[in-house]
Amino acid sequence: MKFYRFQSINKLTLQNLTNQNNWVADPFEFNDPFEFSLYDSVLIDENGDFRNLNHIEKANVMKFKDSINEYGVVCYSSDSTNNLLWAHYADNHKGMCLVFDVPKEKEDGIYKVKYQERFPEINLTDDANSHEEIKTIVTTKSIEWKYENEYRQIFIMKNMLYEYPGILVEIIFGCRTPYEDIKMVTNIAVSKNPSIKISKMHMDKTTYSLGKVTIGNNTVIPEFWRINGLRI
Repeated sequence: MKFYRFQSINKLTLQNLTNQNNWVADPFEFNDPFEFSLYDSVLIDENGDFRNLNHIEKANVMKFKDSINEYGVVCYSSDSTNNLLWAHYADNHKGMCLVFDVPKEKEDGIYKVKYQERFPEINLTDDANSHEEIKTIVTTKSIEWKYENEYRQIFIMKNMLYEYPGILVEIIFGCRTPYEDIKMVTNIAVSKNPSIKISKMHMDKTTYSLGKVTIGNNTVIPEFWRINGLRI
């Protein structure tokens, strides 16, 4: 499966590209204040009514929170053309998108995010250190984020570097990525994988959509890619 990772182009992302690593981030620093949310004091019962948590459930909530605090994630999407993803996570279309080809046998640990209106339902009466229960919390977000089509690679540590989940097969640049940045990133990428695809997003002439152009020779960057906000 192909996984898409949107990034800005800066000293850290260039260093990670050189070393073929991803940064395992702390979700509590993400732009969604509801990351890793669960029921704190009330719960919805089987009849759809709210009830107060009992003392065992409250104690287990605290254990969950202590455990979750150690978890880190690497975020991907299954969509490379979403305008909002480019705007929010690729420096307002001036960044890049790394494309990973991850074979089925290596997809363990990468989970599709579930989007819903309420916090995830988990078992608060048993041992709260269950990885499966924590995974449910880590991979559940508000339905408002559904457009991201997100997948998450989960780790029991954070703020660290970890090797790529698969082969980096393509780099896609935004429709506003500076030409010099394209050349700099391409030189690094080709040195790691001579057959890597190099592509650039462009704006459609008649609709509010993005398209993609891929060059045949990844060592020669077309001059027309200097155009900011290219329309095709």
